[in-house]
Amino acid sequence: MKIELYPKYLKKIDQIMHGASHLLVVLHTNPDPDAIASASALKYLIEKRYNLKTSIAFSGNIGRAENQAMVKELKIYLKQIAKINWDKYDRVALVDTQPGSGNNVLPDKLKCHLVFDHHPAQKDRKNKADLILIDSDLGVLATMLIEWLKFLEMEIPPDLATALVYAINSESQHLNREVNQRDIDAYLYVYVRANLRKLAHIMMPPLPRQYFISVARTLQEAETYRNLIQAHLGEVDSADIVPEMADFLVRHTRISWSMCTGRFKDRLVISIRSRNSNAKAGKLVRKLVKNSKTVGGHGMFAGGFLDISGMKQNDIEILENQLSKEIAKLLNYSNPEWKTLLPG
Repeated sequence: MKIELYPKYLKKIDQIMHGASHLLVVLHTNPDPDAIASASALKYLIEKRYNLKTSIAFSGNIGRAENQAMVKELKIYLKQIAKINWDKYDRVALVDTQPGSGNNVLPDKLKCHLVFDHHPAQKDRKNKADLILIDSDLGVLATMLIEWLKFLEMEIPPDLATALVYAINSESQHLNREVNQRDIDAYLYVYVRANLRKLAHIMMPPLPRQYFISVARTLQEAETYRNLIQAHLGEVDSADIVPEMADFLVRHTRISWSMCTGRFKDRLVISIRSRNSNAKAGKLVRKLVKNSKTVGGHGMFAGGFLDISGMKQNDIEILENQLSKEIAKLLNYSNPEWKTLLPG
């Protein structure tokens, strides 16, 4: 999506917001910093341009200590979607997700008016929203919202700038993963406007005991084969810990692919990471999960989940082992002989 088209899209947004009284911005389940910051930027834009009351709602939880610190430090108010009275809102926007995908809980019968996303477009997206703005060339959705604020010549407040900086940092692993020049330009634009003291508090928060337990379990369960590492974490307290540990493992000097799984409620959460800039992790996870509505991702990082409700312990373990075999096969490794990461 070219920036030159923003004036055309702005006219459409103006039409959509005309006569509205309350906008609800809906995030994907277990929202990450990119979703939270992008929604905050959209809320600021809508309230400033249209004087329209705007609320942000999410499902699941915010698990990572850094993400909790972001919400607390920057005073970002989010509503639990389970407590939402949908009749209160006459406009609905989806951010960092799309209608029909399996990672949001927007009711199927509810009309969606706006979509902002940077993931590949859903095939059946037609007639799902009045305006769908997707730019899969961007590594970070926050970039798009920063471009919109710049286009509208809106000054970005320090707390919002801080949220956007952290979003880009988190999503791109400090500009080390899937960024283009637009992402870098957006980062520099908000960095000079951010509160660096608050940013430091967000990026280096106190960590709970459970985090260290998760790290220990990950190291104990980690197995390697050639340039692939994987770990099945079993029951986890938060879905967020699965991608966090996948990011952790892929930093191994001899590794270019990582996969982690974790059982959270009735789902087996799967996270895949790669250090190969030409990787196609999104396509790989779709082949692994075999359900396009419960997966998402890009070239170097992707994730999804499988429904394990009603499954017995032994059956879940069989499923996890099958995933290990399948990812190895998809990476052209047959009959892998896994070795534990730690000695003994």
